[in-house]
Amino acid sequence: MKTTTTRSITPEERERLEGFLSPVPPGTPGRLLGLLMGLPVGLTALAFLDSLLPVPHVVNLLLAGAAWAGAAWLFGRWATARHAAAFRPDPEVEDALRKDLAEGRAAVTRYDVEAAVRVAADPGRLVGTTWFLRLADGSVVLLVGPHLAQAEDAGQFPATAFEIAAGEASHFVLSVRRLGERLAPQRSRAPLSDAEWEEVGEDEDEKVPLGWAAILEAADRNPVREGRGSRATEAAGPAAGGATAGARDPGVDPPHAPIRPK
Repeated sequence: MKTTTTRSITPEERERLEGFLSPVPPGTPGRLLGLLMGLPVGLTALAFLDSLLPVPHVVNLLLAGAAWAGAAWLFGRWATARHAAAFRPDPEVEDALRKDLAEGRAAVTRYDVEAAVRVAADPGRLVGTTWFLRLADGSVVLLVGPHLAQAEDAGQFPATAFEIAAGEASHFVLSVRRLGERLAPQRSRAPLSDAEWEEVGEDEDEKVPLGWAAILEAADRNPVREGRGSRATEAAGPAAGGATAGARDPGVDPPHAPIRPK
């Protein structure tokens, strides 16, 4: 069974929203790029000074070095700004995040679960770990997203009951919290094929048109192969940040965006 309510966001969830709004990009390429892009400026300045100024060559070297340093600083700032801009949310997403922060409300979806099947990540398709869940009312839903991998590491998922809190406007996942007992997967299987994706549909957090017996039968036909399905393998995939995230993860816009379930 799946039920959705609303509540005020917690301080931790507010901090997470603020992080989505102003993400810290991985790496700092600005300094290196600045040095490389400023080098032609320094060399050109050296050649220009040697041809015009009747002073010792070492003086021209110092002047050219100063020109290189100045150009490297300017190019470095430009490269850093461009790199950071690539991880900022689009204006539409930014407006939704600001609305969530202003209103301070989260939509909380509770899942009561009877069984789970874990589907290994598929880096080739840019798809993170996928989960089939049989709910208490007998329906089957499909869940996918980096927030689930993080919750699994924290011991909050899968469970007989858990909740996912997301911003009401942005739908960005803010937290996953276990409410019941921890639940071991009934099966662990290889990634879904293209035909299987067409059969179940690509909308995560939605009911799938398959019964649980069919889910288990497909899992038995497609066991996890050696070297696939391990957390180490999946860590190298899109779930690392979020983010990944994945080609089949709806709502992913720039590289920073987490899964935004409907």
